[in-house]
Amino acid sequence: MRNLMRMTIIPLAVAGLTFAACRETRSGTPMNVPGSPKVSNEVVNAFGIFGGAKVTMAAVILCAGRVPLANGTATVTDSCFTGDTNIVVCTDTTSASPVRCAPGAGALLVGGNSSDVIAYARMR
Repeated sequence: MRNLMRMTIIPLAVAGLTFAACRETRSGTPMNVPGSPKVSNEVVNAFGIFGGAKVTMAAVILCAGRVPLANGTATVTDSCFTGDTNIVVCTDTTSASPVRCAPGAGALLVGGNSSDVIAYARMR
C-alpha cells in the first residue's frame, strides 16, 4: 500500500510543479504614433523549475496596406520600400492563392491571382 501511494504521489507532484511553475506574462506598450513606424514590443517571462527566461520580441512595421490586383499584378509606390533587401510579408486575403511580392527602390511589385486583394507589410 505504501509503494502504491509513492508511485501515485510522485508523478502527481512533478506534474503539479511543472504546471504551477511555468507561467507566461505579457507586457509591453505599443508605441504607435500617427505617421511613425508601427512598433510591437512583446515581453514574455517564463518561470520554471530550473530558473526563468525573459524573451523580448520587437517588430517594426514601416508601412502596411492592402492592394487589389488588376489582371494579376499591382504596384505599390511608397518611400518605405528602399530596395530589394527589404523584408516584406504578403498574403492573399481573397482566396488561398500564391502571392509574389518583390520590393524595390520606392515600390513593391505584387503578383497573384486575377483581381484578388493582397495585404502587405514591410518589416524591419
